[in-house]
Amino acid sequence: MMHVAERIQDDTLVLMISGRVTFYSRKVFQAIVGNARLSGAKHIMFNIQGVTFMDSTALGGLALAYLNLKECDLTMSLVGPQQPIKTLLDNANFPTLIPTFSSEDLAFQSIQ
Repeated sequence: MMHVAERIQDDTLVLMISGRVTFYSRKVFQAIVGNARLSGAKHIMFNIQGVTFMDSTALGGLALAYLNLKECDLTMSLVGPQQPIKTLLDNANFPTLIPTFSSEDLAFQSIQ
């Protein structure tokens, strides 16, 4: 099961996602992205350090989130993917699409 916590830091909405991100959590994920668009934040940071499993539906959801947020002039980044999630993202070439960082500190440095 996927769990989400959020906080605002400066102009960034940080979404801390943990658990399994799969086909079954897609509606919750879509709702999170929809709410992020309305949050007033300028940057959406997905901290996925606690994600233990991600399927192809989740990859598609991340790509759609990137496109939807970009459409609203919002930027997005991923933070803290652990193995094997990092390998999955790398194999799908996601770091070339969505900036990916090992820590929130590095992500915040890049958006300032």
